[in-house]
Amino acid sequence: MTGEIKGASYNPQTPDERIRGISLLLPVAERSGFVFLLAYTKKENADSELLLEVLGDQIHRLAESFGKEANTQHRFEQFLGALNEILAKHVREGHWSIPIEQLHAVVGIASSQEMYLSGTGELVALFLHKKSSQRYQVFNLFRGLQTEQSLPTWEKTFAVVLDGDFHPGDIFCITDKDLQRTLPVDELNEILSTLPPISSVEKIRQYFPHNDGMLLTIIKIGEETSQPTNEQKSSTAIPQSNLSVEKMNSTEQTTEWLLDDQRPNIFHWLKKLFSFIQSKTDSRSRILKDLQNQGTLKDFLKRTGRSLWKLLLFFLKIVLKYVSRTIFVLKNKDEREMLKKKVEIKHVHLRGKLRSLSERMRNLPQSTKYLTGGVVIGILILILGISTMAKSQARSQEETAYQEKLAQIEDIMERAAGAVIYKDENQARSLYVNAQTLIEILPVNTPAREEKNQELNQNLQTALNEIRHLITVPNPPLLADLENVADGVFGNNLVFDAGIISVIASDGRVYTYNSSQKRFDVAVTSTEGLSSSIATTNEENGQFSVLSENGSVYGISLEKKEVSSLPIADDQWVDLEAYANRLYLLKPDLSEIEGQIIRFNHSGSSFTDESSWIKSKISSLEQAVSLTIDGNIFVLIKDGSVVKFSNGNEEEWKTGTVDPRISSATKIWTSAQSPFIYILEPSTQRVIVFDKQTGLFVVQYRSDAFIGLTDFTADEAGYTIYLLAGSKLYSIAASHIKSL
Repeated sequence: MTGEIKGASYNPQTPDERIRGISLLLPVAERSGFVFLLAYTKKENADSELLLEVLGDQIHRLAESFGKEANTQHRFEQFLGALNEILAKHVREGHWSIPIEQLHAVVGIASSQEMYLSGTGELVALFLHKKSSQRYQVFNLFRGLQTEQSLPTWEKTFAVVLDGDFHPGDIFCITDKDLQRTLPVDELNEILSTLPPISSVEKIRQYFPHNDGMLLTIIKIGEETSQPTNEQKSSTAIPQSNLSVEKMNSTEQTTEWLLDDQRPNIFHWLKKLFSFIQSKTDSRSRILKDLQNQGTLKDFLKRTGRSLWKLLLFFLKIVLKYVSRTIFVLKNKDEREMLKKKVEIKHVHLRGKLRSLSERMRNLPQSTKYLTGGVVIGILILILGISTMAKSQARSQEETAYQEKLAQIEDIMERAAGAVIYKDENQARSLYVNAQTLIEILPVNTPAREEKNQELNQNLQTALNEIRHLITVPNPPLLADLENVADGVFGNNLVFDAGIISVIASDGRVYTYNSSQKRFDVAVTSTEGLSSSIATTNEENGQFSVLSENGSVYGISLEKKEVSSLPIADDQWVDLEAYANRLYLLKPDLSEIEGQIIRFNHSGSSFTDESSWIKSKISSLEQAVSLTIDGNIFVLIKDGSVVKFSNGNEEEWKTGTVDPRISSATKIWTSAQSPFIYILEPSTQRVIVFDKQTGLFVVQYRSDAFIGLTDFTADEAGYTIYLLAGSKLYSIAASHIKSL
């Protein structure tokens, strides 16, 4: 049979305690289980209160409408779909303007057999699974949510669902605090596993400041219990003592004493003591008879208090007497001289006593001296031995605990490696994250342990890189360096066309790469407008265009070796691209101005017929940084998400999960012939590749040599990616193309 499910959620105990966010734990109607919600926002205002109120209303409706015969999984998925739609509708109607990154929330349902949950943001969701060996295996389920979930949006706030079985003895704890860093791991596990949920919540709260708001919910499945049959009742089997009613009755008096011992009631304690003395004494003494004759216990305590007060006054008089005497002596010169002589006499007398004792020690028989010395040495050896044994035992226990943690880590990593073999990367990633958590708390107080820790971290990183599809290039080929041409010059932008690589440099010149000489040659002389270039197009009709930081656009002809200023400019443009004899420029959202892609037609040597190309969109372009065209237009957002447009209308297209997440993307590239989308993130020194048709993550290339990345391009026909980093031009092999 399954165990009973119990839960508790922390609620503020005093009016002055800070209230942070919302924490709900509601019993499911007609079912054994709970629905739970824990949420807060980074900033507290009217918008956040409305958001939390909406979440609370929805979780109440789920608890009230969950029927006895309802399928848990289907009902929870329906609830999440409805919740995501409600949140998206509120955002679209402008009811709140909270960035999705500021919401931290988890919702779920737990029964005595299974659990489903989903979440977003940064929280802690610890799951303690009780193994058959009676040991607990600890998982942080919220890391699994973060790993599997792509970048969150208000269109699908709760995108990932984790599910699993609940077994007797299992414990689930969700909170906004990092418990594993605040509490020692063993102590935290002991609190969660040995105390009921209500006591666990109160105990954990004591480890955090009173004025610090806290969200905490604990759900626990009790051990399996069963009712004995008639045959079992008539047999001689004895139930476990720690569960039996007889044991509880037999220890009732002891329990009462322990509880009374914790209760600060001096009258009750004195009454107990007085009754005990009466029960143990057959012939009462005169004192006890007098106490009984004098009145009640309260009267006795009053008289005792007065006696103690008189005794205290007596001692105070003595202290005051000696203090006044000391002050008198210090003020009177004769008295000081007399006191000084008395001290000298006492000093001489003490030295005489010490000399006498020394003489007596020297006159002792030799055997007595040896015996005394032996006893002293024996005592010292005994003390040293006991101390050594205690330290040795403590080290042994600590080493045993260390080896158990190592075994647990190795077991998790072996299971993760097995998941990789069976192509279950999500499971493997979750297991490796758990192993990483355990490795971080391993002690490294000896060189051997520090070396073992480094070995485990190295093995873990190697394994994570495998499921991250990360290719590290230790020494990428250096093709050329602008520093060899001019000191202090670095590259702004990169153009690749018909096998020719051109670089727009910070000195305003245009350089071309000479592959035979492994150097840069000057193609176009210095032009002031190009020194602050931020983007370039591919070459069309023998020239390519350059966007400067101030919004000016220039046309460059390598054949004519000249630069011409085009009569179009806007300091809000951040990127441009040429396609099908047209020029497209990207303008992000700015305050109340909607983001847009501006299109110009190429007419002779000029661009005309300016028009707004985007007809409809849902996604925000506030942090749009780059665009690329293959017939459709892909707009890159700084957080790594990509918005796809077809014929001016936004289409649904999402990138797959990347580990680590993209946070500061700058460039995107594709072509009509390429089956891939490439994204550049200079802060992490990498290029990330996605499948253009499905959006799935393919591979990422990284190198420590990529310092100061500004631009890149791909030559898929030559299986090469070119990267401009500072003044240096690198190339790496595009191995993902060869594998097609």
